[in-house]
Amino acid sequence: MPKRPEEIKPEEPTGYLADENNKNHIKFVFQDCNINFLIGSGLSTPFFGTLGKIEEWLTNLEEAKDLSISDEQYKFIKASLYNAYFEVAMQGNLDILNFENEVTEYLEIDDTDTPEEKNTKKLNNTFLSYKEFLNTLNHILYERRSNTVSKQVNLFTTNIDIFIEKTLEHLDLHFNDGFNGIFKKKFSLSNFKKSFYQKSLQYDNISEIPVFNLLKVHGSVTWKMKSENIQFSCLEILKNIVKLINKEELEFIEINRHYKEKWEKEEKDLTLNDIIGLAEDFNDIPDLSEFQELYEKLQIINPTKEKFKDTTFNKTYYEMLRLYANELEKENTVLFVMGFSMADEHIREITIRALKSNPTLKVFFVAFKESDTQNLNDYLENRPYHNLEILAPEEYFGLQKFNIQILIPLLEEVRKSNNRKK
Repeated sequence: MPKRPEEIKPEEPTGYLADENNKNHIKFVFQDCNINFLIGSGLSTPFFGTLGKIEEWLTNLEEAKDLSISDEQYKFIKASLYNAYFEVAMQGNLDILNFENEVTEYLEIDDTDTPEEKNTKKLNNTFLSYKEFLNTLNHILYERRSNTVSKQVNLFTTNIDIFIEKTLEHLDLHFNDGFNGIFKKKFSLSNFKKSFYQKSLQYDNISEIPVFNLLKVHGSVTWKMKSENIQFSCLEILKNIVKLINKEELEFIEINRHYKEKWEKEEKDLTLNDIIGLAEDFNDIPDLSEFQELYEKLQIINPTKEKFKDTTFNKTYYEMLRLYANELEKENTVLFVMGFSMADEHIREITIRALKSNPTLKVFFVAFKESDTQNLNDYLENRPYHNLEILAPEEYFGLQKFNIQILIPLLEEVRKSNNRKK
């Protein structure tokens, strides 16, 4: 059984922190800076899969709408693409919601496992990675000595899944997710950045409690719109979509299956023309209007090129991006980019602008694999930034390895430093 972060006491820091300069630098960052994380879909793997080429397909579909396909085919393909995104990025949230196991160790996945067993193990491992990540961060915040910065961490994420909320609640940690209320939880940006303090029973000593601010920039599967207000729905809409698909036995183009099969056979990506060809194989095109109508009630930004325009017009999403920009402009601020490719143009532009304008900002880009580093350099046009550092200790450097090699040893270093000052 793995030990809790407070029980792990390595004799010497390992991995990235084995270097004395790195150790002192990152320790200073966590002790004295405003801490921010930018989290993308990579952090929720292996449970959720990648989105493949869905943004490209949806974009090309809009271009093909008036050129090569009928209106009926367009609606059918669009609904099938939405369903493919639903299968990859949303449906699994029902498993997360019902997941009550006390995860204590990572489970090995092998070829003899059934699909259900593989799914359960992936859920266990992803949940445990988030658990170690948030729990260790919480302990680091408790150890902060500086009174000039609050004991808060901003978690900006484009993920629409519920892993972070579920884990924070499981650990009984304090967090702001923008909602207030009990029976009708309503979303408001004013609910962020609230501090919590605890008073001792005997002497009335007051101490600040660590708080996580969770800002879901692209919305969430737990949101619904009612009377022009975002309200908390748990997974009500998601459940209704699953119920509709099962009850009506809706028939879609099985895009995710065909995508996987083509790559395994030809090592080539499925194209929109391939998808159009699959649609033409249907003698009678199913009516999926009810599915699409229900799907579009989800308060999420869909992976299309038009999402940036939608973000600008939607006040809530736009304001959260503005909060992201404002946080990066603060003095002595650090941003860890994790599981995020920087392909999102709007967020990338905000981040680059802050790198240029705020000399006290430090950005750590945690690369999962070598190609991520190259992609980042391409997005940055290979321009060096003195306040950007790429963390790529090894190939396939995911959340579990980040916890083991950087975060947990860092907690011990912070504790050692604080003990020396006593």
